[in-house]
Amino acid sequence: MRVPANIHTEGFMRRSMVCLVLLTMFTATVAAAQQTDAQRARTNLFRAKTIPFEPGFRVFIVPDMEGMGSTVDSREVLAGNEGEAFKDRSSPDYWDRYRSLLTQEVNATIAGARAAGARSFVVNEGHGGNLFANILPWDLDPEAILVRGFPKPLVMTTGIDSTFGTLMMTGAHANAGSPGVMAHNYAFDQFTVNGTALNEVGINALIAGEMGVSVSLVSGDDVLIDETRKMLGDGFVAIVTKRAVGRSAAITYSPARVREMLQKGAAEAVKRERDGKIAPFTLSRPYRVEFTMRRSYPQAMIDEVAALSEFKLQKAGERRFVLVTDSAREMGYLLDAIESVVIR
Repeated sequence: MRVPANIHTEGFMRRSMVCLVLLTMFTATVAAAQQTDAQRARTNLFRAKTIPFEPGFRVFIVPDMEGMGSTVDSREVLAGNEGEAFKDRSSPDYWDRYRSLLTQEVNATIAGARAAGARSFVVNEGHGGNLFANILPWDLDPEAILVRGFPKPLVMTTGIDSTFGTLMMTGAHANAGSPGVMAHNYAFDQFTVNGTALNEVGINALIAGEMGVSVSLVSGDDVLIDETRKMLGDGFVAIVTKRAVGRSAAITYSPARVREMLQKGAAEAVKRERDGKIAPFTLSRPYRVEFTMRRSYPQAMIDEVAALSEFKLQKAGERRFVLVTDSAREMGYLLDAIESVVIR
């Protein structure tokens, strides 16, 4: 019996369609792999960049805003462009006044450090408001190098290395869940390393400590100072900028007095460092990093964090993850990757 010609034609067309689908899938896979390789190469290029070396005692300053003098409300520290949840969380005071006060606090810190013999200053914007672009560059001390913008490889400590004599963290805030003013910790409800709870100061102290750089000055509200002493000890100079009486309320000093405290404190911090009185913050390796993403984040964000292929994250709960690593720097890279998921 003769087989109708259209049967052969239909079979050929089906096989052709399958081949076409497979070829399309293969091409897409190769293209995706090439794109991933290109993205990885670009990321590694950014991570390899260094801050121009300058001679003399080098100070790395990380300014945040929630813990600076006078600020008590998120509208004073946010631009409204940090993500959908923050689009209405800004005010003219942020743009017209508090960014200027932030810049003045940093300048006072630099002046104090300079008076004690420091000669090189790098300022890395540590506040996520306005996507890490809050300091007014035109008003910043002209001898300072400024690191600003987002994303950036180690977030707060991008560019730090073993040539720096000290790390100073100004305007810092207390840990997530604490009774401090605007307290939080990156994108987390909880963050521990080897079972030790760390706030943002502690996390960055560990990254810097791995490079032999210690934290010599911390400023923020009284809650932040108390919890940081429990993590780092009493070696650093502590500047209490205000006393928390609520999440959005505090007993505050005048901005001028806060700047005076920062200037004197920075001079003392450099002296302590140069006298060898402060040790870098370290923990035993490997680091077991455990973190819980904020409960306010939608499930889509949690899924994106789980899909971060560079890091061997273990899912330990609905919003809980574990990373085991020998490198605090990798921990910083993970923070940047997570910030890129939750911001914008």
